[in-house]
Amino acid sequence: MGILAWIFGALGGLSAVAGIVNAFGYMPPLGAEFTTMFWLALSAVLLLATIAFAVGRAGSYE
Repeated sequence: MGILAWIFGALGGLSAVAGIVNAFGYMPPLGAEFTTMFWLALSAVLLLATIAFAVGRAGSYE
C-alpha cells in the first residue's frame, strides 16, 4: 500500500499546485468545470486517501 500512498500523494500535490496556479490566472482554464475550488477539493480528497493508504499499510494487529 506504500506505492499507492506515494501515487495518491503526488497526484494530490499536483492538484493543489494546479488549483493555486489556476487561482492566480497563470494557467488557461481547461473548462468551465475545472475551477480553483475543484482542484483544491480534489487535492484534499487525494491527500486524505494518501493518509488512509499510509495508515492501512501497517498490516494486521496479531
